[in-house]
Amino acid sequence: MPIRDPQAVLAKLGLTTLKVDTYFLQRTGFVANQTILKLGEYSLNCVPATIGLEESRFLAVLTPAEVNHFGRFKAGTHVLILSFDDRENNDVARFHLRVTLVDLVPVPERKNVCFLLLKLKSLPPEFVLFLGEFLEGLEARKEAWEAPSDPVEVPAGASGALNPQATVTADSHKAQVTVTSFDTKWLKLNWTEDLAAWAARPGLHLRLAVRSQPLTLEGKLDAEGAFLPEFNTEWLDFVEELRFQRTLKHRPGARAEG
Repeated sequence: MPIRDPQAVLAKLGLTTLKVDTYFLQRTGFVANQTILKLGEYSLNCVPATIGLEESRFLAVLTPAEVNHFGRFKAGTHVLILSFDDRENNDVARFHLRVTLVDLVPVPERKNVCFLLLKLKSLPPEFVLFLGEFLEGLEARKEAWEAPSDPVEVPAGASGALNPQATVTADSHKAQVTVTSFDTKWLKLNWTEDLAAWAARPGLHLRLAVRSQPLTLEGKLDAEGAFLPEFNTEWLDFVEELRFQRTLKHRPGARAEG
């Protein structure tokens, strides 16, 4: 049942930072490229990365001179405008949030791109309840992520929904691996490289081809070289869909129907 108390939603928001990813965009209808931060007489176009009560991060393209200039606006209260598609009314809903500019931090190895670090000062009640509905759906997906289930085996040389040939990366380092089985929370890999060296590297990513589309998972390795992904709704959707299809395939009478 959706939360109808803004204070209860704020309590939940205080414990998490929302990642503005594909799932967030699809569930909320967020129009990321219409985000505007008003600093005095200036209006900055920015793209959200994360939203949290204590700190929200937005990306903006600014020259070093502009970073220096807008750094003067760290004092005072400003307005952040967020836009969402209102599909039911075929309209756009815009929320005006009061924020403070905490800092402007250049993004390493990305010329003229920086993070705008913002602290949310006040949120309209209707926006809080809007986020509350999103949190309800997100918590349900996380429960599905944690639910125990049977692993999925990947036959050698298979060319089905998941390409077993994958790549583990960490900065400029790459290693080719083979996925032999998986669940939502782990993928068993066959390695040809020194596993000990990879286990010590931070910032690991596993790059997969799922239904011929690229999918990147963030995570770490366990002692046996299995990849342990962080919560990812796209990966969860794929695993659930695959299990559902296999359930239909193996149900009594399925062969006769197909």
